[in-house]
Amino acid sequence: MIYRALGNTGLRVSQVSFGCIRFDGLDQPRVTQLVKRAIDGGINYFDTARAYGSSEVYLGQALRELGARDRVILSSKVIRRDLDAFKQDFETTMRNLQTDYLDILFLHDVSTRKNWDRLISQGTLDYALELKKQGRIGHLAISTHDGAMGEMMIRTGHFEIAMLAYNPIGRDVEQTLLPLCTQLGLGVVIMKPLGGGVLSEARSAQLGFSVTAKECLEFAVSNPHVSCIIPGMDKPEYVDTALQVGAQQAVYTDAMRDALTARISLQGKNYCRGCGYCLPCVKNIPIPTVLALLNRSEAFGGLDWSQTHQIAQEYTQTVARDRLPEQCIACGACVTRCPYNLPIPQLMKEAAVKLRRYD
Repeated sequence: MIYRALGNTGLRVSQVSFGCIRFDGLDQPRVTQLVKRAIDGGINYFDTARAYGSSEVYLGQALRELGARDRVILSSKVIRRDLDAFKQDFETTMRNLQTDYLDILFLHDVSTRKNWDRLISQGTLDYALELKKQGRIGHLAISTHDGAMGEMMIRTGHFEIAMLAYNPIGRDVEQTLLPLCTQLGLGVVIMKPLGGGVLSEARSAQLGFSVTAKECLEFAVSNPHVSCIIPGMDKPEYVDTALQVGAQQAVYTDAMRDALTARISLQGKNYCRGCGYCLPCVKNIPIPTVLALLNRSEAFGGLDWSQTHQIAQEYTQTVARDRLPEQCIACGACVTRCPYNLPIPQLMKEAAVKLRRYD
């Protein structure tokens, strides 16, 4: 495994690390096995979040069973903006992870000015900085999907690490935030190196193009401004691919990056990148969640029963009955905010017909 400096934090992280977003769909024995496989292979950084269902609980227990807490770099993310709620969620995170010290705390998905203003006005940012002074967290970090907000927050000097989305179909940060982080000494953690899961062998084939997960991981990790990438993994074979990429010095020229991007065609696919700019919905429909499930449903075309079952299960668990896509009133507010001009009301109608539930 190759290790890299995480900006100026003094930490060195495995260049391919572990995103634990998919743990919520597993059970404790399988999570423990995956974590052990990763640690044995040299992965030393694990990222989770308060918003990832049971992920923190499973990860905390796995590290306890393996006696590995002191051997890994551990991060989690809190998305609540109001101070009291943030405090409660932070304490829950610490209990779930069975630790009294968090190496990295991310302020989760701060992608709008409104969210940033609430963090300031409520004293939540000040509290997070105080946690660092108290030694309860080692480093304060920010995650965002918005370039302008990202630049503003990175330049404040409050944060030592930025989590950014970067993959062959999402290269906006390539010439902007990535070099800025290097310039200012911030570590860079890359989320969504597989485009939210669509850039894999099976799903790309269903969408009409061919790309491998290995290629996309190499694409992201080879960028010289990247400290590490955190693909979400819920199967042993995914961990093995990550370990293979992590042990090699991947080299991608600009021409190679352009060539890989050119092979991926999502035109006409109405593919949601999950940026969340469409929100809030006046009917409280979780639009990115619904569209992600619709994308997966269409990608597999009903040919993979296990995926069809998992999609239906996730739909039932994550989208409340009073927030279903059929509640859409086609007001169009989401369309005006979508940077990819997706016909979201039309897609909500399609989702209402195509997505199955178990309730």
